[in-house]
Amino acid sequence: MRRMTVIWLSVAALAGCGGPSPPPAAPASATAEVAEPAPAASVYGDPSLPVAGRVLGTVIHTRDAEELRYVVLKTLTDRYADSKGIIVTQAEQDAYVAHVREALAKDPAVAAELGEESAEDAAARQEIAAAFIKQWKINQALHEQYGGRIIFQQGGPEPLDAYRAFLEERQAAGDFRIEDPAMASAFWRYYRDDSIHSFFEPGSAEERQALAVPPWAAN
Repeated sequence: MRRMTVIWLSVAALAGCGGPSPPPAAPASATAEVAEPAPAASVYGDPSLPVAGRVLGTVIHTRDAEELRYVVLKTLTDRYADSKGIIVTQAEQDAYVAHVREALAKDPAVAAELGEESAEDAAARQEIAAAFIKQWKINQALHEQYGGRIIFQQGGPEPLDAYRAFLEERQAAGDFRIEDPAMASAFWRYYRDDSIHSFFEPGSAEERQALAVPPWAAN
C-alpha cells in the first residue's frame, strides 16, 4: 500500500466527524479461506487450527477471538446490508472522497501530494470510500432497528447496544455459534463490558445527531 493510501485511510477515519469506523483489515489467515462445493460448509482459516465457531455455514478455524468476531460480524452484517437494500452509489463515493480530500488539503505537506495521485491511488480511494459509506449505513440501520447507546470510536460513532442485540438475536436464531466457552467470553466482552468504551451522553443532542447525517453530506 502506497504512502498516500495509508494517509488517506487514516484521515478518512478521523475526518469522518461521526462517520463510519474503518472496516477491520482481514486477518492474515483469511488467505487460507476456501470455498467447498455446496452443500459442504465453507472453511475460513487454517484447518489445522481448532474450530472456533460457525457462521451461516462457514466453519471458522482460529485461536484469536478478535478474528472470530471479525468473521462473524462481517458475514452477518453483509447479509443484513443485503436484506435492507443497503447500497453505495458513485455519487456518495465521490462526495466522500471530496470530503476527505478537503481534510487532507489542510496539511500543506500532504496537499502537495494530492495532485500526484496515480490511477492506483484513485482506485484505492474509491474502495476505501465505498467501505466506509457501507459501514456507516449499516450502523445507522442497526441503530434505527435496535436503538440503544452509541460509543465513540476512532472512525466515528458505533451503535454498541444495537450490535449486541443484533448478535444475540442472530445467535439465538442459530446463525452462528461459538464452540469454545473461553473464546465466547472474549468474543462478547467488547459488547458487554462498558468499562472499555466511551459513550455519547444518552439523550443528548450530540447522540441524536451521531448517526443522523452522513459526514460526507454534511456542510
